[in-house]
Amino acid sequence: MSAQRYYVIGGEYADTSFTVPAPGTQLETRGPFVEREAKVCWRELTGKTVDNAMVRYFLKSEDELAGKNYWVVGGEYADFSFTQLASGKELEVHGPFEKWQAAHGFWRGMTAKSVDDALVRYDIRENYHPGDGIPSRRIGPARPSIPPTVVKSVTIAAPTEKVFAFLMDGGNWPRWAIHNVKAVRPGKSGVWEMETSRGPGSLTLKGDPTSGVIDHTFAYGNGVAWMVPGRVVAVSGGAVYMSVFSKPTELSEAQFALGMELLDEELAALKRVLENA
Repeated sequence: MSAQRYYVIGGEYADTSFTVPAPGTQLETRGPFVEREAKVCWRELTGKTVDNAMVRYFLKSEDELAGKNYWVVGGEYADFSFTQLASGKELEVHGPFEKWQAAHGFWRGMTAKSVDDALVRYDIRENYHPGDGIPSRRIGPARPSIPPTVVKSVTIAAPTEKVFAFLMDGGNWPRWAIHNVKAVRPGKSGVWEMETSRGPGSLTLKGDPTSGVIDHTFAYGNGVAWMVPGRVVAVSGGAVYMSVFSKPTELSEAQFALGMELLDEELAALKRVLENA
């Protein structure tokens, strides 16, 4: 799979389903690239168009464009020829996976569980059809997967009480959330109305000063809501603010990755603001 090539495809779309180009436009196709080059191209294009919610770019492998898919197939076999299943066993078929990397990750997990049983074997098959090779039974789609999730943290040389109080005041967020929050004003029932890089939205903060728990929810005007659990923890000489980000279904993996890169800059700004206050 080292020879796999990638393309960056996208442009301005007609709506947020991101399936039909905007009237009078055509989608761009750039490539082929190796994966690293494709990601660089994607970041450049996404960075230039981040203020236009109707513009989106996607990374597509040659396999995806060709309509290939992958399956993880195997189970317990009768002998080391791995052609006949053990008595009473049925072939396990997991998939399909659109990307080889996803199938490979699943295969590694299945193989790790059965590493002590020499007669259990799993293989990755391209464009497999249930019934190929030996009688089989498909075990549904791949197991439900956790969305891409990232834990971010920053150490701040300030008391936990100060860090907690600062974060719980939505009026402070434009001072450090420099990429996402442009302006805020108090709304109803403790909700802060925001101007963001994606247009109008709202910020809801829920916290407990005793435990240091701070959960916040971003809600954008286009219906995207993002609940982020967080916590302020005391450490020697200061505090650690940590938060957990799981990708909303409305965001592409590429948009989520870019957001996490920008968040690093925001946390660095939070650290500067609090330590210099």
